[in-house]
Amino acid sequence: MSDLVGDARHLSPSAQEALRLRAVAALVAGRDREDVAVIFGVSLKAVDGWWAKWLAGGRDALVMRPRGKPVGVHQVLGEAEQAAVRQAVLDHRPCDVGLSGQLWTRRLVGELIAKL
Repeated sequence: MSDLVGDARHLSPSAQEALRLRAVAALVAGRDREDVAVIFGVSLKAVDGWWAKWLAGGRDALVMRPRGKPVGVHQVLGEAEQAAVRQAVLDHRPCDVGLSGQLWTRRLVGELIAKL
């Protein structure tokens, strides 16, 4: 089975949750933690972490959680400023607004924001 899993980080969040729950179920059923790591193709450290979470919080500790920051957190620009930058990028090339280059890159958009 370990050939099927590979690096579990490349699985979808729901598949990762299922993997965690199945691995913990194997531990609850009495499987050795080293065997569980091999069977599910994950590290012993991952198995130990899942087991610790299971002991501390049960099933709820192993379910999917939203990843990353919520949309809009730590935004520097307000709505009007974002709209101005968006419109400048859509209407102009970087060289049209005094920047170097013909195509917009992340760096050039940052320079445009600083300029505006």
